[in-house]
Amino acid sequence: MPSITLYTSESYRFDGESCAKFSTALAGLAQEILKAKHNNIHISYLIAEIGFGTPIYFEARLRQELFRTADLMEEFMQQVDVLIKEMTGVSARIRCFSFDASNIYGKN
Repeated sequence: MPSITLYTSESYRFDGESCAKFSTALAGLAQEILKAKHNNIHISYLIAEIGFGTPIYFEARLRQELFRTADLMEEFMQQVDVLIKEMTGVSARIRCFSFDASNIYGKN
C-alpha cells in the first residue's frame, strides 16, 4: 500500500507522457514522504463523469503506521496538491484514508 486513484473528467485526462511523468513524481512522493515500498505502490487513473465538484479527485488508501502522523499526511497532501496544480492547473479534491493492518486483507 498505498493504493492511489486519480479520477478526472475527460477534459483533464492525462496523455501517455503526462501520465508517466505524474506517476513517477507521485510514486516518488509516496516513497519519500509515506515511506512506501516501491513494489507496494499502486496508481490508477479513472475517467469519470463529474456531476458536481472539481474536475479532479485524488484518493489514497494506505496502511496506518505510527510514523504516518497527521503532520506527515498533511505534508503528503500538500505536495500532491502542488503536483496536480503544476500538471493540470486545477485545485483537486484530495482525500487520504488510512487503515489498521488488522483490517486489510489482500493477495498479491
